[in-house]
Amino acid sequence: MYLNRIITITLALIVGVSTPEVMAQDEWTLERCISYAIENNIQIKQSALQMESARLDKTQSLAQMFPDLNASTGFNMNFGRTIDPGSNSFVTEQVNSNNFWLGSNVTLFNGFRLLNTFKQSQTDLLAAEYDLQGLSNDISMNIATAFMQIMFSEELLTVAQQQLEVTTEQLERTRKLVEAGSLPVGNAYDVEAQLASNELQVINAENALSAAVLTLKQMLNLPASETFRIQRPLVDTPIETLEATTVGTVYDHALNNWPQIKARETKLASAQRGEKIAFASYTPSISANASVSTLFSSAYKDSYLDSSFNLIQEDIPYGTQLDQNLSERIGFSLNIPIFNGLQSRTAVRKARLGRINAELQLQDQKNQLYSSVQQAYNDATSSKRQYDASDKSVNAMEKAFEYAEQRYAVGMMNTLDFNTTSNNLTRSRSELLRSKYDYIFKMKVLDFYQGKPITFDQTK
Repeated sequence: MYLNRIITITLALIVGVSTPEVMAQDEWTLERCISYAIENNIQIKQSALQMESARLDKTQSLAQMFPDLNASTGFNMNFGRTIDPGSNSFVTEQVNSNNFWLGSNVTLFNGFRLLNTFKQSQTDLLAAEYDLQGLSNDISMNIATAFMQIMFSEELLTVAQQQLEVTTEQLERTRKLVEAGSLPVGNAYDVEAQLASNELQVINAENALSAAVLTLKQMLNLPASETFRIQRPLVDTPIETLEATTVGTVYDHALNNWPQIKARETKLASAQRGEKIAFASYTPSISANASVSTLFSSAYKDSYLDSSFNLIQEDIPYGTQLDQNLSERIGFSLNIPIFNGLQSRTAVRKARLGRINAELQLQDQKNQLYSSVQQAYNDATSSKRQYDASDKSVNAMEKAFEYAEQRYAVGMMNTLDFNTTSNNLTRSRSELLRSKYDYIFKMKVLDFYQGKPITFDQTK
């Protein structure tokens, strides 16, 4: 299961990075972010509570299949004319009585309602587990997106800083040429304007990085003031191609393993059980019951005639009365439903509607999954083509920039054209970075549908 894979990877990572280096302990890996988010996300906790509630329902439905057992006792004081519970005769004195009762009831047959209710609760618990896994998948994907946005923003900032360094060096050379009289002073002003533009690009890249970090911290529910750094993994451009992968193969794997699909399938099974439970209201039910009871009465006397034929009444001891009044009972009952205000008919029809609705929800979930897989496959294919094109563009722009530097150094290119070439190179590198991370992420999404966790093998 995806949740177990994520937890396993996280534990392995924690063991693997437990080194004496203090800096490593302050950095957040992708696996640590995912694990932390799953452990602390409010929706995850709520889903876990729902799963625990389903587990309690399962225990309750199982317990209902066993006989119940109840006991009761009571103490009564009667004044005036009353019936003695011990002798069932009228008396006109105060009567104190004490009774005890122990009884049990068990359902022998009710159209398999209890059995189907228990099996339905088992299915509902499984559906709750799948819901939790599906929610964990969504959170993992969102965390991975935010994490890779930070990685992209960091590299984009590096590109902007490198371009700033190039422009700074260019300004120094230009100023020397201006001082030597080889170039007009206007060239130095043009380079200074370019330098200011590069500084703005660095600031914008820093702001984008700060925003990306803040987004991930908010998703992790970390304070904005807390220091946060990610541990950059070694991200290589995927070398595998999509030639051996098709939409059908990815969809088939996801269809058999995707938690959202499993959840809908189990909910359909639960609805089918609910339909059987509703049908059980049409069938007769048989139950058995047994009880044992006894009592004590202060008015209950032991009467006899003495040798003079005088009526003698003596109190019967408490324990003796309980033993003499002991009563045991066992019985069976048969209930045959004939008419109950259309309750059974309505329940069956509503259960059937619930089952049909569950079937539609399952098919809708399958359609959504297929659309998502199809879109992910198309995105991965498109991003690969865009990355290849961007890579070629950067190679060409780097050669053009080297040539422009040589021409600019000997005065064969003006500052405006040189700056244009430099800006084109920066844009090409930025686009390459964007397409690179887009391609990596799209491939990770495609892998995720095939049951592979979002993770990286190495760190740097």
